Order: sequence, then structure tokens, then C-alpha cells
Amino acid sequence: MKKQFKLISLLLIAAIGLVACGGDEKGANSAAKEIAELDTNSPDGAFMASVAAMKSNDLASLIKNSLSAEQYNELVTEFENNKSTSFSEADKAQFAQTMGMLTSDGAEDTLFAMAAPQLEQARAMLPMMLMMGKDQVIQGIKNNPMLPEAQRDSAATVVGAAMDWAGENDILSEDKTKAAIAAVVSTAKALNMTSLDEVQNMSFDQALEKGSVVFGGVKDVLGAYGISMNDMLDSVEVETVDVQGDKATMNVKFDVFGEEVKQVMNMVKKDGVWVGEK
Repeated sequence: MKKQFKLISLLLIAAIGLVACGGDEKGANSAAKEIAELDTNSPDGAFMASVAAMKSNDLASLIKNSLSAEQYNELVTEFENNKSTSFSEADKAQFAQTMGMLTSDGAEDTLFAMAAPQLEQARAMLPMMLMMGKDQVIQGIKNNPMLPEAQRDSAATVVGAAMDWAGENDILSEDKTKAAIAAVVSTAKALNMTSLDEVQNMSFDQALEKGSVVFGGVKDVLGAYGISMNDMLDSVEVETVDVQGDKATMNVKFDVFGEEVKQVMNMVKKDGVWVGEK
């Protein structure tokens, strides 16, 4: 994963911790106008084009504006190669069952009835779990060798702020749970998929379209809990840019859960496109 994705993903870490599944009013494929107003030949313009694409759930623009031609072709090739992976009959049955349940009449009521018995107990346990687990989780992030050292503090700040926010808000209330379920059901219906065979038969562009629907659905689920991903993305600013030939260093900041996060980002120019340095 390239560094621009790693940086943007800091905005999503808290979201992933709060929901495990997930359109946005702007809709997919609507980032073109905003991107056209940016100087994507500059490192900061290229980065902000990715942010604009995320705000519009436009995964196609996000991918195409964030990768060099070589990287893009490698990604498409990898996607096509992975399509040859065979799904087991059990996997196919599970997928069909899940999508059938999510898109059936009365799905929202059915899912809430399944969740309701655990809500009261979970609400009682959540504050203690967050209090006891916060330091351990943050320390694990700071010591995680999979994360570049320069990004560990930023990731820890995001996760810590998310856990504090979760402890201060009744995220497991009945109203929020119902709203989140409604967002999941709406997303499943918008996907309009019933089998894993459809997944294997997708083209790369079709997969990006479906991914845009899912990304918008994640935003809607988070919105049910009072979290606006677009507000976070709107707060992204590139403070300084130092360009040295085909390399650049940028200082980027954004607000998440009431915390200002700052991150140094290195970029390189490949095939005429500014991308995150490996």
C-alpha cells in the first residue's frame, strides 16, 4: 500500500474499529469537477485529488489519481489473477445466505431482533473494556513493525481519540443501532449482488463501482453513530511542500475525533504522476 493510502487510512482506523461492515449523497464518480480544479501535477494537488475522490466515494478516481501507469497496470493484473481463486461451496452458500437476509423484506427488524439481546450487556461492558484496553492497543500500534515508524504516533493518536469518543457517546443505543442496521441493509440492496460467482465475473472497473457503493455504505454506518467521514476529509490540509526534483516532502494535518493529527508524507514522481514513496 502506498503512503498516500496509509495516510488517508489514518482517517479510517477509528471507523474500522467501530464497524465491520458498511451511498453518500454526492454519489460515486462525482469527484471529477473538484479534481479538475486541482493542480495534480504538483504533489499536494495529487494528494488532495485522492481526498476529493474519497469524499465522493469515487474509488475509480482514487485509484487512477494515486498510482503511476505501471502501478495501475500491476494492480489490474493482480486483480485478474486473483479472480481465478476458487470459492468453496460453503463460502458461496454463506454469501448467498447473508445477502438474502440483508435484502429480504423486514430485514431491518429481523437484524435488530437478533442484536437487541446483546445490546444491554454490551453497553454495560463497553466503558470498562475501553478503559482497560486503550493503553494496550495504543502501545501495540506504537510497537507495530508493520507500520512505518513515522506513522505510528499518528495512528496511535487516531485510535486513542476514537476510543475516547466511543466512551463518551452512547454508540450502542437502540436508535443508533437501528440506524446503523438500516445503513447496512440499504448498502446491501444497492450492491444488487446475490452470489460469489458475480464477484468472480466482475471486471476491474465493475469491482471499483461496487467498492464505491460499499465505501459510501461505511460512511452511512458511521453517520448513524454520529461520525462524519466527509467532515474529517474536509479538514485535511497540506501545510508545507518541499519539492526536490522528483521527490517531495509534505506536512499534512487533519482533524479526527477532536484531535489534530499531523503527518509527514514523502512522495515521488513516477511516469509523470506524484505517488506515495514506498
